[in-house]
Amino acid sequence: MIISRTILWKLFKKAYVLAHNKKFVETPDTLANIAPVIEYFSMHENFFRRKALITKTGNTKLVPGFNKGLLIVGGYGNGKTTIMEALGLVFDHYRMPMRFKGYKAHNLVTEYERIGADKTYLESSKYQFCHRLTHCKGLYIDDVKKEREASNYGKVNLIRDILEKRYDHKQGKTYITCNYREGDTTNDLEDALAEFGELYGGHIYDRLFSMFNILEFKGPTFRR
Repeated sequence: MIISRTILWKLFKKAYVLAHNKKFVETPDTLANIAPVIEYFSMHENFFRRKALITKTGNTKLVPGFNKGLLIVGGYGNGKTTIMEALGLVFDHYRMPMRFKGYKAHNLVTEYERIGADKTYLESSKYQFCHRLTHCKGLYIDDVKKEREASNYGKVNLIRDILEKRYDHKQGKTYITCNYREGDTTNDLEDALAEFGELYGGHIYDRLFSMFNILEFKGPTFRR
């Protein structure tokens, strides 16, 4: 199923109000941010011409494609999470094939730590937990790079493990939102990407470019 970008844009704005009790603020920055996301999910060729789509980092030339997921990088409060949450509502309501399961990175750590310790928890084994996240067709993880290590009879770099498993199994697309490096006032995209290698290992950094289209959101925070 392919939906036109015009229809998806209309559905998104309605869902945004339902999700956040306010209208999507349309400014030059927010429209430049949302346009490639809408075009990506509607598989519109204009996606490949958007300034927000990163086609080179350092000496590495990136090859965007609709077969890859999305890695959205930006400053605090400029719409990364709220946009994905509203689109998630649209995809779920209409049962579209691009629908995804969404999680906060730190909530995944908490869930993992409950396994075995909380008898009321829905999953009784680490295998079930990892299988759910590895094999779902669409997985969205918000606020990556800020989560702590998981502790469950030993320390686990959970996000690294999830990304590795999804890369190896190639069951579906992965979507990630994250900020620039903590304390970075220059909005250095390459440094934000390099942080993936520092936190999750060089092999994850290398796989970013084959797993994801990279989008950079611009503009000020809306949380003030």
